[in-house]
Amino acid sequence: MSDFVTAYVTEPDLLAAHARLTAEAGALIEATPASAYGDPTPCGDWDVRRVICHLAELNEVWGRFAATREEAEVDPDYPDPVAAFRQWAAYAAEAVAVPGYLDEVRPTPIGEQPGRVLVQHLVNEMIAHAWDLARATGASTDLSPDIAERSEASWRAFFAAFPREAMSFNFGPETLGGGRAAADWTAADRLAAHLGRDV
Repeated sequence: MSDFVTAYVTEPDLLAAHARLTAEAGALIEATPASAYGDPTPCGDWDVRRVICHLAELNEVWGRFAATREEAEVDPDYPDPVAAFRQWAAYAAEAVAVPGYLDEVRPTPIGEQPGRVLVQHLVNEMIAHAWDLARATGASTDLSPDIAERSEASWRAFFAAFPREAMSFNFGPETLGGGRAAADWTAADRLAAHLGRDV
């Protein structure tokens, strides 16, 4: 196992982490009224609907990759974002649970990596965007503190290998939180601040 994989894959049980975040993100999505879909979020110029669609898209993209071993072009403008999230999160859960997938090495956008790297990436993205949705809708941002802490460590390992300056379209510099006292932050708030969000 490479040094990058050892540092980046911080979840001891990737499938359980994905299941927990599917439940948490799903609850947030279900609780979000369609009337809020046009509201802004901390994620750049994305509105609430786009964040929900992206949570579905992440699961479709990486679920399909696990199932076919090929990158898929998907249309993230789902007609029913809630149903799309349910469908693709279930699909991804089944695809990444196939015996041997986590250890199987295949070409990826960041070089040849085992499947566990891609599932860790899915976990990292899901908790980050679940935080975006929680913050935008006024829900609690206290999302799976243990997963949030491990995700921050994983992102730090990622940025050590792939500097964020080269990916500024996705990540801003680490913030000081946008005014809220750090003592009040949840673990997911700290993760969000590390990813450049105003907490």
